[in-house]
Amino acid sequence: MNSHALAELVLQASADGVVAFDRALVCTHWSRVMETMFGLPAAAVVGKPLPAVLVSPFGDRTPLRRVLEGEEIALEGCPCERREAGPGARTYDARYVPWRGAGGAVEGGVGLLRRAQEIESRFRIMADVAPVLLWMAGTDALCTFFNQTWLDFTGRTLEQEWGVGWAEGVHFEDFQRCVDTYMAAFAERRTFEMEYRLRRADGQYRWVLDRGTPRWERDGRFAGYIGSCVDITDRKDLELDLLRAVSLRDEFLSIASHELRTPLTALRLQLDSVARSLERRPTEHLASGKLAASTGDARIQAERLTLLVERLLDISRLAEGRLTLDHEELDLVSVVGAAVEVMRAPARVAGCELRFAAPPALRGRWDRLRLEQLVTNLVGNATKFGAHQPVDVAIAEDTNGQASAARLTVTDRGIGIDPQDQRRIFERFERAVPPRNFGGLGLGLWVAKQIVDAHEGTISVASAPGEGATFTVVLPTARTHTSGRSA
Repeated sequence: MNSHALAELVLQASADGVVAFDRALVCTHWSRVMETMFGLPAAAVVGKPLPAVLVSPFGDRTPLRRVLEGEEIALEGCPCERREAGPGARTYDARYVPWRGAGGAVEGGVGLLRRAQEIESRFRIMADVAPVLLWMAGTDALCTFFNQTWLDFTGRTLEQEWGVGWAEGVHFEDFQRCVDTYMAAFAERRTFEMEYRLRRADGQYRWVLDRGTPRWERDGRFAGYIGSCVDITDRKDLELDLLRAVSLRDEFLSIASHELRTPLTALRLQLDSVARSLERRPTEHLASGKLAASTGDARIQAERLTLLVERLLDISRLAEGRLTLDHEELDLVSVVGAAVEVMRAPARVAGCELRFAAPPALRGRWDRLRLEQLVTNLVGNATKFGAHQPVDVAIAEDTNGQASAARLTVTDRGIGIDPQDQRRIFERFERAVPPRNFGGLGLGLWVAKQIVDAHEGTISVASAPGEGATFTVVLPTARTHTSGRSA
């Protein structure tokens, strides 16, 4: 038996697939085991470039080219499949060695491939049923495996994700930081964690937490990385909501401290003035009526403080659902008219004339104190932003709905509200203007809406920048539920 026949017999008896190629990567030998592994007869492969027949994650930098430079290559868990079948689910342990001619020059290479079927099968079953996204990379940092969960998430094929293809799904704002973290960890052979946005199959970017861990061979050689990704978008959203809440809290505390400090400062000055006057000329001060005027001013500031404290208490009650209503038979015209009279003095200070129009009477079942608070908040808001123009308060019977209802409108001629801000001004701490330009806690309209909602009514605004605003409240005149309902 000659040496060629002996070699052919050995190849046929081997459990390993054997492939040989020349310097152009053209296949020169394709063993029967290779035929079985890939379902390709030798006639379909020999004489063709291997990269045109087989798909591997290495592209133009395939280990085959390194073999042509004289290097021996050993790979474990390397994915490979016939190109016409697309990316498959098979991986191989492979060893490639240079084929040298008589003069010692590398004329091609030989590869031995073996399917690690049992180990691969177990690993893939576990990986594909895992709820997290799993990936593996070789010693060159190129990814060689993604589980089915990853592929379902991205909506891409294994071939598209191989190598550095997975990075195409990383958000462009996170891309450089992601790659830098990844490569730095590979260079140092250390565990790493990073967060980045990864494009999902539906085109939406989701935040993922990616953790990679080095893999080592039994002999201590570095074998690459294995990693997992979990979707943390919900957590990121919660963190963002928390930051917004903290920001709102800080803004509220800043505004509240300013609002509380203003009447406190005025009250302290009034009391200091009274004390000094009484020390110098007590009898004259009492006789002239100056004491009465000073105490009147102090009373106004004390009432401002009381109102602010009540608003703060309302926030607590409303947030906990403890705002209860005490319904009684009322004349809305009388209640609103009295509240308007109380607001005339503050309106004059703001340079606004209050005008009230209403029918003789309009009766229903409501909470008197909450209606007074509602009118106070709406009128106070109108005079604050009213630009020294008249403010109209009007009551009418609502004729649009089928049930009996009362309509309350408060109209100013001030700065107006941009349409994009009209919905959010009824939210807690929301403002359509910077707090440095206009005082207030940003709570008046929110409290007003809670009162209206508790009465099962509606509140809305019609406005445009520079054209003033009209707030409309519609309240049912008769209740269909038991009183004392919490808001």
